[in-house]
Amino acid sequence: MCPPAYASEALKSRPRSDSTLDAYSPASRNEPGDGNWKVIQATNDRDTGASAPPLTVHLTPRFFVLVTILASAFAFSMGTMSRLILLSKMGLHPSSPSFHDLALLPINDTSNGVTQLPSPTVIQGKEVPFTTYTTKIFPQDSASTSHTVHLDRAYSLNLHAKEDVDEEYNNQQEQKASKDREDDADDLHLPAGQHLLVDMKNVDSSFLNSEVRLSRAMIDLINESKLTLLSYHCHTLVPMGVSCAGVLLESHVAFHTWPLEGSIVMDLFTCGAEPLIPVLPMIKNLFGIPSQDLVLGEEPSEPIMQWSHKLRGFREGFAPNYKRHENPLEHDLGLMLTRLDLDKKVPVVSEETDFQHVDVYEVIDPTISSLVSHDRSLSHDGSYESLNPDSFRSDKILFLDGVQQSSLFGDAAYHEALVHPSMITHPHPKRVAIIGGGEGATLREVLKHNTVEEVVMVEIDEELVSLMKTYLPEWSDCTDIAGSDADSCFDDSRATMVYQDAFKWFIDRFGNGESKEEKFDVIIMDALDPDQFVEIVGNLYKDNHFVDALYNGLSEKGVFAIQIGETETTSDPGDDTGPDQDTANMMRALQSVGFQSMHNYDEGHSHFQAPWSYLVCLKDSKSRASWYRTAPEIEIELHQRLHSTESGAPALRFFDGSTMVDYQTPPKAAETTYCRKEDEPWECDEYLGIDPEFVNAPISHLEARKSTLGEHAGRGLFAAQDIPMHSTLDLSGSVKAFYFLPLTLSVLEDFYEWADVNYDEYAYVEDELSSVYTFAYGYGYVATLLGEKHVTVDSGILSFCNHGCNGTFSYGEEESLGFTEMNVDLDHAPEALLNKISIVYSPVFERHLRQILAVGDYTLRDIHQGEEITCDYLSFVGDPVEWEEDVTGLRAQCLGETRGDIQEYEFETNADEPVFDNFATECA
Repeated sequence: MCPPAYASEALKSRPRSDSTLDAYSPASRNEPGDGNWKVIQATNDRDTGASAPPLTVHLTPRFFVLVTILASAFAFSMGTMSRLILLSKMGLHPSSPSFHDLALLPINDTSNGVTQLPSPTVIQGKEVPFTTYTTKIFPQDSASTSHTVHLDRAYSLNLHAKEDVDEEYNNQQEQKASKDREDDADDLHLPAGQHLLVDMKNVDSSFLNSEVRLSRAMIDLINESKLTLLSYHCHTLVPMGVSCAGVLLESHVAFHTWPLEGSIVMDLFTCGAEPLIPVLPMIKNLFGIPSQDLVLGEEPSEPIMQWSHKLRGFREGFAPNYKRHENPLEHDLGLMLTRLDLDKKVPVVSEETDFQHVDVYEVIDPTISSLVSHDRSLSHDGSYESLNPDSFRSDKILFLDGVQQSSLFGDAAYHEALVHPSMITHPHPKRVAIIGGGEGATLREVLKHNTVEEVVMVEIDEELVSLMKTYLPEWSDCTDIAGSDADSCFDDSRATMVYQDAFKWFIDRFGNGESKEEKFDVIIMDALDPDQFVEIVGNLYKDNHFVDALYNGLSEKGVFAIQIGETETTSDPGDDTGPDQDTANMMRALQSVGFQSMHNYDEGHSHFQAPWSYLVCLKDSKSRASWYRTAPEIEIELHQRLHSTESGAPALRFFDGSTMVDYQTPPKAAETTYCRKEDEPWECDEYLGIDPEFVNAPISHLEARKSTLGEHAGRGLFAAQDIPMHSTLDLSGSVKAFYFLPLTLSVLEDFYEWADVNYDEYAYVEDELSSVYTFAYGYGYVATLLGEKHVTVDSGILSFCNHGCNGTFSYGEEESLGFTEMNVDLDHAPEALLNKISIVYSPVFERHLRQILAVGDYTLRDIHQGEEITCDYLSFVGDPVEWEEDVTGLRAQCLGETRGDIQEYEFETNADEPVFDNFATECA
């Protein structure tokens, strides 16, 4: 077809014939031409025998106008019909209600048999960017319906336009929300978010099978949570169940239901700044519809919700100035919140004080108890649980800035371990200070001691104490302490509450060596853990002014106790190079101010993630004697010291004499990390086990018989075979030594002196005690490793090793120290010879005390068969008080001027045969 202009020219130039008129032309039909169109058709070439002219069509402008009108009308009609068909399929019609009208429909309302789902809307004042949408739906026989619903922007705009909101109020609300929106907008661009998982059971089955009710609950949840739902997609499954997934401006929400089982699981992820945990009550209210499928007379079961909250993504390095330790959810609180298996996990209180964020949660851990047992314990059905409710109660956990402080289940173990070892180590604590301890449990334990006249508790956060009184009154409950005059320990007349900074309070009163008020017998610090990466913690344990004030604030036999955080593991590095450097700083500070003995122990029943460590520091090394008492001694002390209870129950739930004996040995991990210091302590090489290079000479290589050193020497130890240099002797027998501990020795000496004074009347008492006394000092050796004088006696054949005068000894720890009993200064005992701990803190010494006392010596040269083996008695002189007397006695024996204790006793008793020969025979 040619353009119209060219067609006109062709018609004008073409010869015409009447016989060639087109049958369709107006002339051929006897119709007048309307000028709209003309068609001229040439005669068939085969009919005329002439060449056929080309076919030419002439289209006028009117034709184009008519075609355009007709095509537009057709397209409009088809589009309208398609739209009506599509809306009909979706259950929507021009007269359908808008979203706010749709909310008024009955829950299972349908129009023309098609389910209508509510549309999400924009929250007032929230700007939502326009988005593109892509979808693909795969038909499945297991899904009976499929719906996709998008954000209703038009309704939101109309709704906002219709709302008559007071302008001033609106401005106030806008200013209040402005900062939150800015934070939320910033967080939306971070590769991080919060993930909330929720599982619920005992939910109504009809609700769980209704797309409309579920989608409406989802939209209400999103709106109440200040989130924005861009669209959502739901399927009703065959035979039942609903799955929905929603796209949020902030991320996504999804859930799936099992109507027959009454269960629903939900997944909510958001990148916004708004916390998700406050949403949990809304989730339970909106989705926790109690089951209505009940048997006649059956009580509806309360819906049970389990949930997990977890921080996701990356914040450090992306969020400006973000520090993990400043976010409570990055600590113990966050770990607890991730647990989906807890039967109960309910926030009791979550408040910000002027100093810290306080969280208390009530939980039921199925590995400890169960929700069924807990519910039964609250009944009065006569079951075991109802008769023993304390064993099935829910736990309560306190977090400060996200760090777990204590729990109801671990309260007693933690606070008893913190308080009582230090309290019973002091002989008579009257005045006690507590630093921190805002929950009141440390105060409660101190008030159990009947010697206490005043407790000063210095706590900076008064709001914390108020919260603890309200939400955790069990921690400060003094109603069962017979010696308390108040229900709350905070109100006890012996307690003085000081709400100040403990740093300043102690420095003001005891700094610079001054004492502006009465000193304390015991100071207990239950404040910050030194293993926390918090600036104030580092300053606390680097500030010698504060530590010096603590030391000066203690009485002469004062004791300082502190919890030092999670117990180290054997895989940890040395505390001076690893993450526990604040602990190392604290150790150095405490040693530098003058504490003479420090003891590390741990307790594994405090319900933390790991065993918890404590440190007790003694101002006087002699207090070690109290620290190292036996279990019976501790039990008697506790019986005499503690107030009785009103209920008749034991005053303590975890701590006793056996526990204290366990605390006397530091954890293996403490020793391991101590020996991993960059500058390894010398004792790590000396006392960690038995040197494998040393050969042990068993008892069969030894014999006891008359000494060759003279009449004054008595029996001696001889080599039955050749023994090479650097050999140990009878290790299996050496470790069986027995001890006259400080208290035992003190009782023995006091009783002996009493018998001597009253000899005329009680001569037999002194005679009986004399053999024990002589045996202890004659065969044993004195040391002060346990704080005060104590005696170790070898129970094996090594007891008969005599002293090698003038440095001639062949068995010991070192060949020579440069002096002997003949030339050593009698006025001052060399530190190297005093068997007392010369370092303040050493887990190696504490863990190997018995080994240090019983073994560790070796032959200093080759010893031939039949040769007498001699020891260095000078190294046995361990009591500085009796130094001159003991050394003078050794000199006299070496000069032959006097006998040894055993020989002297046997001579004085005029025995027919040596008193201790049976002992020698049995050992040999």
